[in-house]
Amino acid sequence: MTRFTTLLGAALTLLLCAGVSATVLHVPGEYPTIQAGIDAAVEGDTVLVADGTYTGDGNRDIDFLGKAIVVISENGPEVTVVDCEGDSLDPHRGFFFHSGEDLSSVLRGFTVQNGFAYRGGGMRCDYASPTIAGNWITRNTASGGLSGWGGGIHCYSSSPRIEGNMITGSGRRSLLRLCLSYDRGEYDCWEYG
Repeated sequence: MTRFTTLLGAALTLLLCAGVSATVLHVPGEYPTIQAGIDAAVEGDTVLVADGTYTGDGNRDIDFLGKAIVVISENGPEVTVVDCEGDSLDPHRGFFFHSGEDLSSVLRGFTVQNGFAYRGGGMRCDYASPTIAGNWITRNTASGGLSGWGGGIHCYSSSPRIEGNMITGSGRRSLLRLCLSYDRGEYDCWEYG
């Protein structure tokens, strides 16, 4: 946790020293949900999420909206949980990156659990390449029959930076699935777990 706090402090210091007029938006202090914080953010901002378990609309199926922002927990995945509360009758995932996010769209320091979606029960990236780091992704399910892939994370036509995450207890075919597509309509996929 000390390392996480040090990294957070270093990141915020770098942003301030670079002359960027970034703003830190606090959830739930200033914004009631993680999505509300993202909606209010502009390029370069940080959405800082306090300790707690986040459920319901605005705290699942979270969309970065293509913004180059950092969404980070105050004290790490041990104490900051996105509980998707998804099941076969009411499917939800934690995060969906699909608006061209690049490596400057950063998600760090959350537990994402109980997601249930066709592909990417915990997280899904389509034509987006965010940075997903330091998260615990657990007990998520990809439900798409024989093609339900990436219980933890499913990425299609994406080049995300996925580092330092723990992906466990996620069901269906694989914990992590990455697919790259080509102009000819073909694609290659790699599965892990």
